Amino acid sequence: MKKLMAAILISFAINSYFSICHALLPAPIKVKQALDVAPIGGFGSYDLKKNSGTIGGSQANKNMIFLVSNKQDLLDAIVINKDQPRIIQVFGKIDLSDNKPYKNFADQKSRSLINIPSNTTLIGIGDNAGFINGSIVLSKVNNVIIRNLKIEAPVDIEPKFEKDDGWNAEWDGINIISSTYVWIDHVTFTDGQFTDDKYQEKDGWKYVQHDGLLDIKRGSDFITISYCLFENHDKTMLIGHSDKNEDQDENKLNITLHHNVFSNIRQRAPRVRFGKIHLYNNLFKGSVYQSKTAYPYLYSIGLGIKSSVISESNQFMIDGLKDSCKLVKLFKGDKLRDSHSLFNQLTLNLSSCGFDNNVTWSVPYQYYLDDINYFTENYTKLVGNGKL
Repeated sequence: MKKLMAAILISFAINSYFSICHALLPAPIKVKQALDVAPIGGFGSYDLKKNSGTIGGSQANKNMIFLVSNKQDLLDAIVINKDQPRIIQVFGKIDLSDNKPYKNFADQKSRSLINIPSNTTLIGIGDNAGFINGSIVLSKVNNVIIRNLKIEAPVDIEPKFEKDDGWNAEWDGINIISSTYVWIDHVTFTDGQFTDDKYQEKDGWKYVQHDGLLDIKRGSDFITISYCLFENHDKTMLIGHSDKNEDQDENKLNITLHHNVFSNIRQRAPRVRFGKIHLYNNLFKGSVYQSKTAYPYLYSIGLGIKSSVISESNQFMIDGLKDSCKLVKLFKGDKLRDSHSLFNQLTLNLSSCGFDNNVTWSVPYQYYLDDINYFTENYTKLVGNGKL
């Protein structure tokens, strides 16, 4: 009996030791696109210094290529060998709460935010990789690629009440802050199971628990968003922090959105302050009828202070919307030039809407326009996670 107990204790000690000393091991490349860099056709590949644009972790050494399937391994892959290029391959759906419900605002803030370092490629394997119950944050970093993931909008368990505005949530699916050279590609952003029609009321106001899907702010620059699916959400994409953030945002926020689909999106696709935005070959689908969707359409493009948008060959298919001018909402801005776009299958005409089409900048990179009808007919095979 004594020998048996000793063996059990030794085994327990060995297992405990290896648990404490667990280290994330390098892994081979599981998906060949992990080595891709941002292609031409967007600001994410346009490098003013003529170096390389966004290359993420494509130059990572073999010992900096990881495969993660849980939060702890993800955190380990993030912190090891600071500033070295890395490729983090995500397998399966990772619950960033570790399946432990957040207790309050402070707990959610401390446990739900995943900060991605510079020179990183974060890429999903297969068609089921992604994150729930948390936010991916790029803060003061450079050169990051995020691809082939499904991200469910985090649910704020303690939204803040703002006088005359009601309840407002805090957390975004991806939040890009003061960061440059970023490529977001083949990512699905969605409210998932917790849709807006499940909101309750509190103190006479709708208890809003979702914020944005993708926010880009505070001087971020040179970003491409391509082949992403944004679905079932209200305040989708904010570009530019606030009207008072001119010193940080003016002459920054050069952003390209191409070959994305905005399906059942109410607004902010995107809503822009200060930035120069190039939108081409995107599809916007929705309905104004609340009887048909939990996300009745409000507008697509929001023009904020000192913003300007070049729109080309986009398709707007909004059931029940008769006035094409309502595709755009003015927020202290009016600079929009569109060409070759369609509105409910007809040529889009914004000439009577009062927008200023005298956009003074030109697209500085090479790009190609696809037939928007072909893209509309085939987008389910091309867009979102699992479609690399």
